Amino acid sequence: MNMKSKIQFGTGGFRGVIGDDFNKENIQYIAQAIANIIIENNQQDRPIIVGYDNRFMSDFAAKWFVEVLNGNKIKCFLITHSVPTPTVMSTTRDMRNYYGVMMTASHNPYYFNGIKVFTFGGYDADVNFTSLVEKKIGEVKDIKVMNERMARKADLLEDFDNLGSYLSHIKSFIDPGVTKNKLRVLYNNMNGVGVIGLKPLAEKLHIHQFTIMNEEHDAFFGFNLPNPTKEALIGEFSETVVNQEYDLGMATDSDGDRLGVIDEKGNYVSANEILAAIYWYLITQRDYKGDIVKNCATSVLVDLVAESLGYKCHEVDVGFKNITHGMDEHNALLGGESSGGLTMRGYIYGKDATFSGALFLEMVIKMNKPVSKIIKELKQSVDYNYSFFEDFIALDVDAEKVLQYMSNNLPELSIQHNDVKIFGRNLKILFDDRQWLLLRLSGTEPAFRLFAEFKDADIAKKLIEELKQYIDKVQNIVSEK
Repeated sequence: MNMKSKIQFGTGGFRGVIGDDFNKENIQYIAQAIANIIIENNQQDRPIIVGYDNRFMSDFAAKWFVEVLNGNKIKCFLITHSVPTPTVMSTTRDMRNYYGVMMTASHNPYYFNGIKVFTFGGYDADVNFTSLVEKKIGEVKDIKVMNERMARKADLLEDFDNLGSYLSHIKSFIDPGVTKNKLRVLYNNMNGVGVIGLKPLAEKLHIHQFTIMNEEHDAFFGFNLPNPTKEALIGEFSETVVNQEYDLGMATDSDGDRLGVIDEKGNYVSANEILAAIYWYLITQRDYKGDIVKNCATSVLVDLVAESLGYKCHEVDVGFKNITHGMDEHNALLGGESSGGLTMRGYIYGKDATFSGALFLEMVIKMNKPVSKIIKELKQSVDYNYSFFEDFIALDVDAEKVLQYMSNNLPELSIQHNDVKIFGRNLKILFDDRQWLLLRLSGTEPAFRLFAEFKDADIAKKLIEELKQYIDKVQNIVSEK
C-alpha cells in the first residue's frame, strides 16, 4: 500500500501506531502538504508554532516536521520542552498565526502518536482543511528539507516558550477572592504534561496540599491508558483519596486537555457532572451569563441546568471544533463534552484540563462544600434522576456502510422511540422524558461507541444490548453485499 494513502485525519487530527502509520515519511508528507497550502495562500509572512508532548518520538517528530517547513522557507517557532496541547492552541490564537501544530496522540495508548493542526484563531482544523491536507498529501512529489543548523542561520527557526503567557491567561479567569484554604488534593498526572500547568496554578489558588502522583516522564505511561476515565481512576487511586482523607482527587490525560475527578468518598465525578457543575457555579456564584454548548453524546443534565437558570443548551456533532463554533454562533458561556473537556467564552477554542481543573478547584474552595455535596445539590436542583452508560463494539466490516444501513433501517427496539437525529457520523434515537440512545462511529478505529441515558438503569442496559445485537446482524448483511 502507498504510505500516503494511509494518512487520514479524524476528529482529533492524524493518529497512528508508532513505526507503522506514524513514521518519519508520513510526518514529512503531512508537513510538505501543509507547506504547499501555506505557499499557495501566500501565508509565509507568519511563523508556524510547533509543540510536542511526552510521547515516544514526539520531540523527534516535531523536528522532522519543522525541517520540512524550513525547507520550504517557512519560519517556525519550536517550543523548547514538552507542553500541554492547549499551549499551542493559545499561542496560535495570541500571535495571530495562520497555523499551529502539536505532536500528540492525546489519550491513546502509548504505542500511538499523532499530529493535531490548529488554524487561525487557535481552532481545531475543521474537516474542510483536513480534507484539503489529505488531498495535498496525495499530490506531493518532492519533500524539501533544511537541517537545523542551516535553518537557524537563515533565521527560519527559533526556540520558543509561551508557558508564562499561557498560565497568565488562565489566572485571569480565576476569582481574585480565592485565598488560603485547607483543601487537600491528590493529583494523578498519569505521566503526561498536565502537571506543567496545574502545579503552578495550584500555588496560585493557595491549595493547602497538592500531592502529585506520576509526575515523572514515562513514554509508556506505566503501560496504562493515559486517560482519566472511571475505569482508570476507580481502584487504587480512589482508595488512596479516601484512605488518606483527601478532599478530592484529580487526573489529566497525557496531553493535558481531559480532566477526571474523584470526590472525597471515592466516587467518580463524570465529565458530564464537571461540565454542569462549573456552568452552574459560574452562573450562580460569579454572575456570568450565557448559554452552553454540548456534543450529542453529553448528558441531559447539562440541558436541565441551563434551562433552570433561564438559558439554553445547544447540541452539536462530536468533535470539539463543533463545540467552539457553536459557542461562537450563540455567544455561549461554556462548551464541553462527555469525554472530558471544556472551554469558556474568552478562553481558547479548545478543551484544556489545566483551565477546567483550576475552575473546578476554585468552585470547591468558594462554595466551601465537599465535592459529593456540590454534585448532589446540583442534581437535586434540577430533579435529575437519570443513569448514564457508555459501551463499545468493534466492527469487522466497513463501519461507514454499517452506519449508512442503520440510518435507513432503524432497529426494532423493545421500547418505541419518538424521533431520530443524525449528527454527522452519529445516530441519536430519542425516547420519552428526554431519554436517548446514541450510536457514534469512532473517528480513530473501526468501532461504534454506544451511549444511553435513561431513568431506569436496567432499561438502558437492555437497549444497549439490543442495539449491539442489531449491529452484529447488520455486519452480516453488509458483508454479504
